[in-house]
Amino acid sequence: MKRFLIALLLAPALAMAQPGGGAGGPPPRGKPSAPPPAPAAAEQAPAEDTAPRDPNKFAALSLLGDSVQLLSLTPARGDTVQTGEWRATPSGRLDDAVLQTLNEAIKATGEQREAKLYTSSTRSLFGDPANLFVDGKLTLPGNLSAAVRQSGAKHLLLITRSRQEPALAAAMPARMLATLEGPGFVLDQRPSAQIGFDGQAGLPVFVPYVSIRVALVDLSDLRLRREQSIAVASRLPVERASADNPWIATTAEQRVKALEALIEAELPKAVKGLVAN
Repeated sequence: MKRFLIALLLAPALAMAQPGGGAGGPPPRGKPSAPPPAPAAAEQAPAEDTAPRDPNKFAALSLLGDSVQLLSLTPARGDTVQTGEWRATPSGRLDDAVLQTLNEAIKATGEQREAKLYTSSTRSLFGDPANLFVDGKLTLPGNLSAAVRQSGAKHLLLITRSRQEPALAAAMPARMLATLEGPGFVLDQRPSAQIGFDGQAGLPVFVPYVSIRVALVDLSDLRLRREQSIAVASRLPVERASADNPWIATTAEQRVKALEALIEAELPKAVKGLVAN
């Protein structure tokens, strides 16, 4: 039975602690002012972790979001890529696909293993995923860090977007001056300028892809233990009747399913390697 998904709704702004006020007035004349008190330890770093940690329990957090990268190539532009964006619907579906795949992959690595699943509806707080780790330590906004640590899990599997070169994904068209990041599609219409032996133009290349990072974090100290990046793509069939615009010829459901299929096929391989020990 699939475990339920915990959605953490983070506030758009975090309340700031108010400094404590002293009851006394100015310092006595002739004596130097005392330096301001140092911030409390709890404000400088997370409180010391004292929660019991079960090595068979994993927290899983997906921060992909719904934005899908679009990369387009045309004969007029050559190898220069035109970029765009599409939002997958319904909201949260790609993160759900990631989490359910993680849940099944973790359980497949051991009978006693289980996962607690997290996501966030306020992803704008996270900013650039590359900045979530500072000196190898994970920093999450708001109450999310405390929530995943209170799960009792030993480790967190964190899924974020990853910037990678197109050449890392075997199904990608050649000569692309762009960077993959997260889920996306490439529509390469350059082959349409090539005339085959049958006298007809070559068909465009239509490619869904996923470029993500899987990080294994120790929840006792929020340190990164291991990580793996995934860059995978597949080519969708293009019919002659839809050669002018293969994107329009597909439905939103077909596009999301194509991305989900890549996630479900590749993510378990990365998880198995990360949690093997």
